Amino acid sequence: MEDAVAYRALRYLLRSQRHPENAANDTLMALLSDDHALRVAFLAAVGRLGRRDLSACHIQRESHTVDAGTGKPSRRDFLLSQGTLPSAIIETKIDSSLTSGDQAARYFDQLAGGGLLMLVTRKPLVAALAAGASAQLNVPLEQVDGIHRGRRDGRDVLVLSWSRLLEDVSGPDGRKFGELAAFEAAVEGVSDFVPFGADVNDVSAGRTVRQAARVGELMVEEIRRRLGQPDNSIRIDRVSTPWNRGSSVWTKVTIREHQLWVGYSARQWAVTPGDPDNARAGNDPARLPSPFWVGRFHESVRGRQHDPAVVAARRERLDRLGVARPLEVLLGVSERAVVDHLVEEALEHIRAISDGLHADPDLAADGPGAEVDEDPELAADGPGTDVDEDPDAGAAGESN
Repeated sequence: MEDAVAYRALRYLLRSQRHPENAANDTLMALLSDDHALRVAFLAAVGRLGRRDLSACHIQRESHTVDAGTGKPSRRDFLLSQGTLPSAIIETKIDSSLTSGDQAARYFDQLAGGGLLMLVTRKPLVAALAAGASAQLNVPLEQVDGIHRGRRDGRDVLVLSWSRLLEDVSGPDGRKFGELAAFEAAVEGVSDFVPFGADVNDVSAGRTVRQAARVGELMVEEIRRRLGQPDNSIRIDRVSTPWNRGSSVWTKVTIREHQLWVGYSARQWAVTPGDPDNARAGNDPARLPSPFWVGRFHESVRGRQHDPAVVAARRERLDRLGVARPLEVLLGVSERAVVDHLVEEALEHIRAISDGLHADPDLAADGPGAEVDEDPELAADGPGTDVDEDPDAGAAGESN
């Protein structure tokens, strides 16, 4: 109970601050300063993650220096040092990316031989922060067990989430620190908004979004046309008229009463493929992010004429078949070539899903079951149903 109260209080504190990152760092430093056992456990955890002994280090909050190479001022969030030697720099983020085009490079160069640069952010932003650090340092980062690691000139860089760092902090007996658990939950839950960078003022960004939406319209129209042809060889029950909501353009495909969608989705564009914490992300982390996806519906289906267990079973069956899939966008080619490639890849994936459903022995035994319309914008396809979702609606994750 105390941890829950502390979590709510800390989250309110962080959200009420103009600069929640500074408030988070000040709070963490206060916890480390007030509890010797926690400070020892924190240094041990950073050392384990960084694969070095940092137990004798002094922790300094907001360590200021002027970079010898560039003349730029640097304010390291946490400096871990032994004597005058900087053993590790911990730079934290809440909603921001690297604050300059050379921040990671400057901090990395300030480390002594064998030093460690640790970059920490909230879970949704780890991949982007790792990509930025890798580009600045010109070091490939390998992701293992939630940590992106790289090494250059005898020094290491780690990029990880607040949760991954703080969950590793424990006493000699394995005991966790309740106040640290509350702090971790508050930081990870503080915000889902990533502040705009300078690229929001670049007209090319807007053109890319507008172009992606147009390609989505063309792709969806062609997929609907192909699937609706009499000589179509992909076994489906029906394909809906396209729906355009601005941030998403899709058509619904029904196969043995299993419903999936294909099209353009601004929401899905922001999804990291294979993210284990996102039910919409699919199961293939090797694929690149894309504005164009095949996926299934996730939000609750409301209405009198359906069985929630039937809907849940159909969705689980689609997940087993790998329905969620980002479609490859060809680079450096014409609009027509992009659309044609997306259409062919989408149709082949839909064919594979259809073949899997038609080969499912449970479906052969049970029959197709009652129709349940899961798409709120296409109620004409399923009269009498009331649903609350489209590909861009609701929170990630299963609601049934």
